[in-house]
Amino acid sequence: MQPCQQNSRSFFVKLQKAEGLDLRDNRGKRHDLAVVLVGVTLAVLSNRDGCLSSIQRHLANHYEKLAQILGVEKQRPVSRSQLPRVLEKVSVAVFDNLIFSHFGIKLNEKERKWLAIDGKELRGSIASGEKRGEVVVQAVAHENGQTIAQNYYCGTKESEVPTVRKLLEEHGLSGQKTSFDALHCKPKTLEMITEEGGKYLVGLKENQKELRQEVIKTSENQVILWKIAGTKKGHGRIETQRYEFYDLLEMEKGERWKHCQMRTAIKVMRHRDELKTGKKSVETSYYLTNEVGNYEEIREAIRRHWQVETNNHIRDVTLKEDRMRSKKRI
Repeated sequence: MQPCQQNSRSFFVKLQKAEGLDLRDNRGKRHDLAVVLVGVTLAVLSNRDGCLSSIQRHLANHYEKLAQILGVEKQRPVSRSQLPRVLEKVSVAVFDNLIFSHFGIKLNEKERKWLAIDGKELRGSIASGEKRGEVVVQAVAHENGQTIAQNYYCGTKESEVPTVRKLLEEHGLSGQKTSFDALHCKPKTLEMITEEGGKYLVGLKENQKELRQEVIKTSENQVILWKIAGTKKGHGRIETQRYEFYDLLEMEKGERWKHCQMRTAIKVMRHRDELKTGKKSVETSYYLTNEVGNYEEIREAIRRHWQVETNNHIRDVTLKEDRMRSKKRI
């Protein structure tokens, strides 16, 4: 890492010229993003604790000198309330690369949060004689169920897959940790995440028949890396879940998957006993990830992917969204 030099503006210039860094709408921009990010970076490098209030105070206290060194017109520094709104419109992947190229450090991956991305059809938008309507695609935080980003597409003319890719790109989510259902087990989507240094967790079903067969073969002929089982009771049934993790490094993969960096397969077996009827059922699911180790975290990510489904249920039941009648795109 190059030592800091007096009146050095090289990092500031990189931020100004970086394409795709600023995700804000061009209307109503009040703060120079490059200035804000330089101030935030200096605060973090000055051993601030990561609290936004602490970072904002450092930025405000040193703003006059910072503006002088950077050669920009002195304005009011970004406020505590505005700072998170500005930062959420920064492409994490682009900023991560700039930090690494200039200072030789990477953003702390442990601070990246798991997101679940899935689509839900708004049945009230289905026109007479049509089978599909408007669909909302959401990125929901595993941790608290908060909707981070969302987009819409018309089910009669468009598909969920390109809409999800657009959501990842426009909101800078490719560098995060993201869980998907099996619909998104596609090379292009997984490559987007891998190239940006993100982590993915995706279901594997018959839509990728050859890949699924190879994963099943691997699970039958390889030593288990890690396993865990647990039992829970609720909704009138007892469910036992068993998780098994397998290394995919030596597994034969098709040419189309070579840039996806699949590293781990997870086999999940669910045994359910219905208390009232006595009915028993067994379900086996497979998942893929480019993550290595962190087995407990991956297991929790699988369990929490239903957050997006719960969020959709709340919209239906509480907000009665499916009763909405609209033929126009929202």
